Amino acid sequence: MDLRDSFRNATRAIFAAKMRSFLTMLGIIIGIAAVVMLMAVGSGTKQSILSRMQSSGSGNLYLTAGARSNVLMGGGGPGGPGERSGASSGAKITAEDLTYIEARITYPIVVSPTNQTNITIKNGDTTMSGTGIFATPTYFEVENVTIADGRMISTSDIDNRTRNVVIGATVQTTLFPNESAVGQPIRINGASYKVVGVAVAKGETVGSSVDTAIVLPFSVGEKSFGVVHKVIQRTTIKCVDPTQSSAVTTEITDILTRKHKKVDFSIQDVAAMTELVTSAMTILTTLLAAIGGLSLLVGGIGIMNIMLVSVTERTREIGIRKALGARERDILVQFLIESSLLSIAGGVLGIVVSVLGSDFIVSRFTTTVVTGYSILLAVGFSIAVGVFFGVYPARTAARMKPVDALRYE
Repeated sequence: MDLRDSFRNATRAIFAAKMRSFLTMLGIIIGIAAVVMLMAVGSGTKQSILSRMQSSGSGNLYLTAGARSNVLMGGGGPGGPGERSGASSGAKITAEDLTYIEARITYPIVVSPTNQTNITIKNGDTTMSGTGIFATPTYFEVENVTIADGRMISTSDIDNRTRNVVIGATVQTTLFPNESAVGQPIRINGASYKVVGVAVAKGETVGSSVDTAIVLPFSVGEKSFGVVHKVIQRTTIKCVDPTQSSAVTTEITDILTRKHKKVDFSIQDVAAMTELVTSAMTILTTLLAAIGGLSLLVGGIGIMNIMLVSVTERTREIGIRKALGARERDILVQFLIESSLLSIAGGVLGIVVSVLGSDFIVSRFTTTVVTGYSILLAVGFSIAVGVFFGVYPARTAARMKPVDALRYE
């Protein structure tokens, strides 16, 4: 008997018991769908987090007051890598600190100090909540914020404390849906300001989203919002050469430690954070796939159980075929093909279910990305399950003695 005959016999046996075959495949369908969808959730979450981090610039560092956690901090001595400590009492980063760093750093950097506060924005009868970002002109370069209409905050705005602001894309569409906001007055916490620019939609990044924010001159914060502009909440430092971020982190740590006489600050490196998140999310995705794989194990046991039942039901058939000259190999191949077809068909249906489920159901709640790798893994799993769990029933059928099989009632 050749392979084509074995394939035809296996297919005929599957279609002879359609409902049983479908119920057998159901475990594989659920298992494959679980693996692919869980991997899609893991991959989507990873991609979402990384896109937020990388949109802020791969060579950016974030300097904040308080040594909350130094896991990502460079430099040696007290507070070096791996040491954890609580936020330092009274710790602060000042404008003088930034000037001190810029005067001594040996690497090319761009410094962008920012302070933030929650604000209420109003135009006519429309009101929305947002974030007030008090920044300097370097903010737009460091945070990769592009102006869609108008201009950015200028040095003159900082020096003269003008009430000129740049609004985010969401603020534009919410408060000025049918017109350009540039040149229009806008009220922030009850006071009047003038829109001089609108930023391109950027999405959420590390720390905040410029889309729902208004960028104000850095010096305006202290006068109108009670934000002390000489004390910096967060400073973004852009490394002109992103590959030098680790060295810049170490040097800034040394410079500030000498000035403050202690480590009362934290520096987070986007590149290091990205590597850490990538590693963590890869592990998470693998764990999710393993959890889904348990369903595949159950499905495989179901296939083995049904194949054993099928062998029992077809004992006389096996005896007749052996009596007519069928070899053990022929019987073994037929039952292996049968179990593999059940598993592969279940795998294909499981992939269809997972893709549709990810795109139309799960994606409503979280970001999902169905990758080619997850589909290939699912197909490979389904084939492996069919072969592995079909071997025992197939060998049981192949090793039957013709006399015993013919006597079976």
